[in-house]
Amino acid sequence: MDQQIVQLLTQMNQQHEGLQEQIKAVEQQLLELQRFREELDALASKPHSQILAPLGKSVFAPVNFTPSEKVFVEVGAGYFVKKNISEAKLVVEDQTKRFHEFKAQLSAEMSNLTAQLEQIFNGMNNSQ
Repeated sequence: MDQQIVQLLTQMNQQHEGLQEQIKAVEQQLLELQRFREELDALASKPHSQILAPLGKSVFAPVNFTPSEKVFVEVGAGYFVKKNISEAKLVVEDQTKRFHEFKAQLSAEMSNLTAQLEQIFNGMNNSQ
């Protein structure tokens, strides 16, 4: 097998593995957003709740929360804004939509790369 083909296959395989890792990371983000949405729904459904608010690594404080209060939502680059629960849900929906779009883009790239790999393998098998 030609050295250039081996290098190309190695590079394409690395790209494929990188795309798989990115898809896994996006899926993890989608799960976290789903959990966040469920927690917002639970908060909204109770008139008064006592929750454990994280203060740091493995440190929590009991806090009384009412659905009319606002929560801080990260909007990117470490910036937070105050939102009521329904506004926070809209942020979650927007982020979820963007992650689904990104996942679809990654999947399309992976399909394209897979097709290219199959073409190379088919070409190698036909030349033997």
